[in-house]
Amino acid sequence: MGRQTIVYTEERRVYDLSSNSERVDGLFPLFESSFLVEKRLTMGIMQFNVPLLDQYDPMILNTAYISGIEGVPWAGRIDTTDSGFGIERAIDESGRLSIVWPNSEFGLSVLSTASLRCQPNPYWLPVELARGTLHRVRNRAVEWQRLGLKIPESFGPMIDIAMASFIDAIMLQATSPYLACQKAQESIEAAMSASRPLCRSFISQAIQFRIQQEKQLTTLLGVRLDSSPNWRLDAVAIREAFNTVAIRSSWHSIDADVDRVGYEVFDEQMKWAKEQGMRIVGGPLISLQQHAIQHWMYMMHDFDSLYQSACQFVQRTVERYRGQVSIWNVASGLNSPNELGFSDEQTLQLAVGIVQTARRADPRTPVLITMDMPWGEYLGQRANAISPLHFSDALLRADLGLSGIGLEMNLGYSPGGSLPRDLIDISDLIDQWAVLGVPLVVSATIANSSANDADAYPKYPMVSLWKTPTAPSEKSWSSSSSYSLEVIQMLLAKQNVHGIFWNQQSDRGKHVFSNAGLIDPNGNPRPLLDGLSQIRSRHGQ
Repeated sequence: MGRQTIVYTEERRVYDLSSNSERVDGLFPLFESSFLVEKRLTMGIMQFNVPLLDQYDPMILNTAYISGIEGVPWAGRIDTTDSGFGIERAIDESGRLSIVWPNSEFGLSVLSTASLRCQPNPYWLPVELARGTLHRVRNRAVEWQRLGLKIPESFGPMIDIAMASFIDAIMLQATSPYLACQKAQESIEAAMSASRPLCRSFISQAIQFRIQQEKQLTTLLGVRLDSSPNWRLDAVAIREAFNTVAIRSSWHSIDADVDRVGYEVFDEQMKWAKEQGMRIVGGPLISLQQHAIQHWMYMMHDFDSLYQSACQFVQRTVERYRGQVSIWNVASGLNSPNELGFSDEQTLQLAVGIVQTARRADPRTPVLITMDMPWGEYLGQRANAISPLHFSDALLRADLGLSGIGLEMNLGYSPGGSLPRDLIDISDLIDQWAVLGVPLVVSATIANSSANDADAYPKYPMVSLWKTPTAPSEKSWSSSSSYSLEVIQMLLAKQNVHGIFWNQQSDRGKHVFSNAGLIDPNGNPRPLLDGLSQIRSRHGQ
């Protein structure tokens, strides 16, 4: 048995339909078609052997989670052993393990096994990751080929090497498990190397197809402006790369009781953007991400006080800038785990109130709400957290007037950001969210350097700095801008992505994500900025 549908009583309480279930806290009736509850069954345990375990930072093991066929992580408890680790869940269904794992092509990125069943004997992790990686890359090639993609010539020989190494790993697993794991790593390396030209070919052909259909791409290419004293100086350097700016006229910065910002800097940014002929996205107005929660938010007496204050701020801000913005991004990170202690019901109530307030204050301008960490990795450690996809689906079904959904993927930052992902994972995520049938606006950051960044928010450590048997070298960092550009172009290749934003303007002064700015701490443009300018010029943005 797996997930059971929940129903609502006249008293607005939620109960599982199964006979041995426990009661779940009530939710609004408008969300009843979108939320599921786990049926408590016998504990399911998956165990994995990891060779040379002492060479891995324990944080890597903590990134492991198991997901089902929908790709939504199940909550589980990770326990390390002398030879590896195990994940214990409340259900014993088969599932797919995902974990950050080293490879020479991407440094560190999430790899996944094929679907595995719970069994008494542990799996050899590298062998199962090789199986899953090979399966994923080959399947994606087949699917894209069916859509008309021309597979690059280099793909076949590399995937053949990956297959041969995997077969060797399977043959050696019973007699020489450590040698089998070495062969499995070789298979992973070859498969990941094969995925890069495959994805580049897809990007090139998909964008060309879009241009043939649309003549000129209409995707918004934007950057989120900082509110630091140097924002205008840095904005001059980045204006050639973008046709849109996001102005974060956010609650936590405007109503902060220390170093009060007020609306002045956002008034200046609005004026500057209009002078440059750039479109404007306002917000996110309310954020519950780690860096946006101020100490005065904890001092609110109760949820109702915070709810009223948030809605009042949204109304005040939307009325102030009504007619100046093209899109309102009213909230971000409401799905994120935080320390405010809101229940799911309260979080949903806050989302509904914010959206409805913005719609009343400005009925004409499109409104979207942004989901942080769209893969939902945090669900693997939190039994009662909200799935970003289910949360979005519930809001859309409620018919609140949302025009789209935003996705924020800060890749390589954990906890609090998204784990590092390869290009196939980026593509699969966008395809998964396409089922909602609404436009997507994606904002992203990716670290551009491994240098120490003392001015960054300390709660977003970079996954890529963890020690591993094949730790990223400075050479791999020098190619990070190339990978960032490929991520942007993969998003550009997707027709349901209507906007792409770089989430950090500069690393000068205090900023959120380490080494992710388009401008480095010394005020110099990073190579990524020139690449983004070329993308805009090439596609007539």
